[in-house]
Amino acid sequence: MTQNVLTPALEDYLETIYLLQQKNKIARVREIAKDRQVKASSVSLALKRLSEFGLIRYEQRELIELTDEGKIAARRVYARHVVLFQFFHDILGMDEAAAKEEACGLEHALSQEGLDRFVQFFETLSMCPSKDIKCFFAQQDNDESSDASNEKAKKCTGCDKCVRAEGCPKPSTTHLRLTEAANGATVKILKIMARGQMRQKLLETGLLPNVIIKKIGTIDDKVHITIDGNPIELTLAEAKNILIQKEM
Repeated sequence: MTQNVLTPALEDYLETIYLLQQKNKIARVREIAKDRQVKASSVSLALKRLSEFGLIRYEQRELIELTDEGKIAARRVYARHVVLFQFFHDILGMDEAAAKEEACGLEHALSQEGLDRFVQFFETLSMCPSKDIKCFFAQQDNDESSDASNEKAKKCTGCDKCVRAEGCPKPSTTHLRLTEAANGATVKILKIMARGQMRQKLLETGLLPNVIIKKIGTIDDKVHITIDGNPIELTLAEAKNILIQKEM
């Protein structure tokens, strides 16, 4: 619901609070004002609106705390920022400041489908030994014709080792499902194998290719991890659908 009512400005405030808490563990009005380059009075108005939406807990002159729903909404915005930043910085070669500014401007307009397409792109590169972009286009053909996909994939120089395509031989031993990782392991996400609503939930939680997470352990059929220091609880089915690189 909040996804439909939040303005880009309120999403920016929510993201700023989230990032300040990652950096400093806490967020205060003066820190938000400094980061956003606005007056404290403007911050107070925005915080009041976010509190009304149930996304933060805030009383005047007190610390700001994200609610559970607020954390989900903040990570949803930040997930879009991360994937756009990676594209502009890592793929297109923009410098860090320019890539960040570009990502900030576009993250509010990126649709769920757009996010998913970007993620598919990075998933393909993360799984391709040669990091050959042609593999991404071969994968897109896979939904229409496996024969066409396999034929086009032959153009990729690393396809003899690739675990992406249906016709590829053996998966790499460096790739595991999150459920197979040791407790306490710090790992890098390679691919989200889930589809439908489960995939959407995981992506918007910030579980994206190249993101580093830590597996805490499995308790009562729930897999506990941290991302950016934040605790997240996954079902066994969700964790099984997260492909990771072995412990770093």
